Amino acid sequence: MDDSKPFPLFRLPRIAIEEVISTMSPFEIINFSMTSMKIKYFIKCFLRTSRNSQYVLLMNANKEPTVSIEGSEKMYFEFKITLDEMKNGMREYKECLDEKFDTIWVYSENLIDEWMNLVKTSIEIFKFMKHIVIFDIDKFPTRNKSIVDFMKSQTPSIECCEFHGKAGTDEDVEYFLNNINVTEFLGINLKLSDSFKIPQFNHLNSCSLDPANWLTFNQLLQFNGSELYIHGSPITNQELNLFLILWMTSQCHQNLRFLIININDPQSLATIFNLPFEIMDPNVERIGRLSNNATVSLRGGIDIKRNDGMTGTIHSDWRLDKMLLTMVVSRIE
Repeated sequence: MDDSKPFPLFRLPRIAIEEVISTMSPFEIINFSMTSMKIKYFIKCFLRTSRNSQYVLLMNANKEPTVSIEGSEKMYFEFKITLDEMKNGMREYKECLDEKFDTIWVYSENLIDEWMNLVKTSIEIFKFMKHIVIFDIDKFPTRNKSIVDFMKSQTPSIECCEFHGKAGTDEDVEYFLNNINVTEFLGINLKLSDSFKIPQFNHLNSCSLDPANWLTFNQLLQFNGSELYIHGSPITNQELNLFLILWMTSQCHQNLRFLIININDPQSLATIFNLPFEIMDPNVERIGRLSNNATVSLRGGIDIKRNDGMTGTIHSDWRLDKMLLTMVVSRIE
């Protein structure tokens, strides 16, 4: 005879209920919140007022659309939506370097609708410090606009976004960036047309473009963030020279701390460095600090000075078959 009865959680003192919730994983919190509207409301209020509630939401629209909730100590709780009914409820745990991943698969015949429901539930319940979107625009091309419209309805501003794909169209990327404000990091990792014009510059702190076949000199000047990673751009050596001169005279990129950009004509480096510079001792190390407080360093190279006292240390090195210009900005006392 089974005498077990449901545990009367809400008969406990509030502090005891909060202690129970604080021990739950995001998987358990979401499942528990779906049992009743009362529980969902209580959990939502608790998580949104708790000082220890610090989560990051990662939304990945790939082959198996994923909702990942990052908790403390680089622990990721992932929901993957799958068409494979055999995977339903399957759970996998793995560790990679200092990161840990706990993944559960959820079966659905409609991947994107189920993914949207899970994103909406997560945003309703948790208080997220950061929202990250990884958008593979090849996977669900007929749903791309509806995905953007949905994201905009949930969070019109996100901190980080990466675009991936092979058959990318300017329209999909433009629609996203015209409707959702990206405030910290933007990565465009797919080939767009040479006439593509990026709709937003002002709020980006860091930007990675690969390939940047569409990047004109005028567009380069409009980026005002602290970190730029640019590969495959058509920027000429003459334009790189002008860029550095404008930086030295505080006419552009005054927030810049770190730059990587391709050099299209390695045989005429003198054109780029037709400006005042100082050759550095190879043992001298310059250290710059990035926006996330990480540090980057360069040894040797050349120093150029900005008119406010900041120093740009520059290297030009081969990476495989490409030559890149790297600049670290620091203040030398």
